[in-house]
Amino acid sequence: MKRKWLSLIALVMIAVLCTPVIALGGTNIFYVDTANKKSLNMRSDCTMGDNIIANIPYRAEVTVFEFLAGDAWARVEYNGRTGFVMSRYLSGTRPASGGGSGGGSSSSTTISYKGFTPTNYTAAVRPSNPSGYVNMRWAPSKSTSVHEVYYAGETLQVIADNGTWCQVYDTSRNICGFMMKQFLTILSVGGEES
Repeated sequence: MKRKWLSLIALVMIAVLCTPVIALGGTNIFYVDTANKKSLNMRSDCTMGDNIIANIPYRAEVTVFEFLAGDAWARVEYNGRTGFVMSRYLSGTRPASGGGSGGGSSSSTTISYKGFTPTNYTAAVRPSNPSGYVNMRWAPSKSTSVHEVYYAGETLQVIADNGTWCQVYDTSRNICGFMMKQFLTILSVGGEES
């Protein structure tokens, strides 16, 4: 019975996180603009653990219907398929075509979204220094820009986890990002205290 309730709560959390924040009217064209010039994964829902249903090439044109989960995700159409992509990889202008893999990026800064599984728990931020802070980043890598900073005791919803990084959602600020799991302490799972 407890497992059924946890499953139900997880589904409700996903539905809440995917509730439109901004609904766009008319045709809204955006372009895939990934830093590594690789394709962008289109997923079946707006969490990292969901199925990849298409790969959208760099510079490809997509139609955006709405932004979700604090603008972290967008519901898009590409080649007749509708799904969800991370909105930080969309641009209002077509990016410059880049030949080859030259440039300043190295394999040590590769960002991987593999291994994330959906979760549903509340966690408190726990900096290594009690008077310090923890960075919420745009992607699960220390090389990505900081989205927001959090201090000891602030709470976040953890919606996906790969063992090292957590995809977190701040319900009070309505923003989503990534934080290293070592800086989080589980408070409750599915609404039950741990």
